[in-house]
Amino acid sequence: MRCNTAITLYKNALLAGAVVGGTLALLYAPKTGEETRGLLRSKTEFVRRMTGHSEEQQDERDDDEERSHRLAALHIKTVKEGRMHNRLLTIGFVTGALIGGIVGLLYAPKAGKETREFLKSKAEYTKEEALVLAEHAKQVALEKARQAKAAAEAVAREVEKQHS
Repeated sequence: MRCNTAITLYKNALLAGAVVGGTLALLYAPKTGEETRGLLRSKTEFVRRMTGHSEEQQDERDDDEERSHRLAALHIKTVKEGRMHNRLLTIGFVTGALIGGIVGLLYAPKAGKETREFLKSKAEYTKEEALVLAEHAKQVALEKARQAKAAAEAVAREVEKQHS
């Protein structure tokens, strides 16, 4: 039962970190995601050519990395429960933030500056709309209050007529 709690804690921290990292990446992306992916592709290909690594060697490295991930997961199970929860929370959040940041950078539809400007203009527009709606609501409320007052005065006059 406690292991499930630790896993849930880790997953929640991973998700929260991914959201934070992705949001920050979208807001501060120096280029669009397509441009960033193209740059990474060309840099990766350049490094492969310069180092002479083939796809097979890359597959072997990926297998080694997968084995190391499995070993790391086994190691996490052996850590004491109290410390494990704190570490999992931190690791999950940081990992999620990194993953979210990378995904955000790679798939940013616009540069971060453009995204921030867009969000700022939307916020200003929404503020203006809220002010207009508030003023309209105020006018409607004042009109309804005036109508209610007039109706109350008419009823009061009618009651006074009946008592006189």
